[in-house]
Amino acid sequence: MTALTSSLAQQALDAALNQAESLGVAVTICVVDPGGHAKALVRMDRAPYHSITLALDKAGTAAGFGMATDKWAKRLEGRPHLMHGLTGRQGFIPVGGGVPIVWRDEILGAFGVSGGLEGQDGVIAQAGVDAVLAALSA
Repeated sequence: MTALTSSLAQQALDAALNQAESLGVAVTICVVDPGGHAKALVRMDRAPYHSITLALDKAGTAAGFGMATDKWAKRLEGRPHLMHGLTGRQGFIPVGGGVPIVWRDEILGAFGVSGGLEGQDGVIAQAGVDAVLAALSA
């Protein structure tokens, strides 16, 4: 079993932080383990205060389902009863910015990003995931 170490989580968080800076957005970036527990977190200067909770929820949702959070809108399309039931659950968030870290069919954790536009959050999260996968491939 491959583990997402604290060192690797921090290294990947730095890659995501560099991506956010290159986009010129202030966000909170969170890396969680497979159970949704925080391994690393940073709230950039000027990032909204509530982006902390949202980043944690996005990361937890992505880790828990092994699926990027931006996929939920399509899955729930035309099914408002499910959307209502799921979005009322604490910790579940069906908007972009949460991306699972999947290595050899194993969920190692996830990234959650909040504070930018939904697409920006997703790009930043993916930069962190890519850094983890590159380090594991080296």
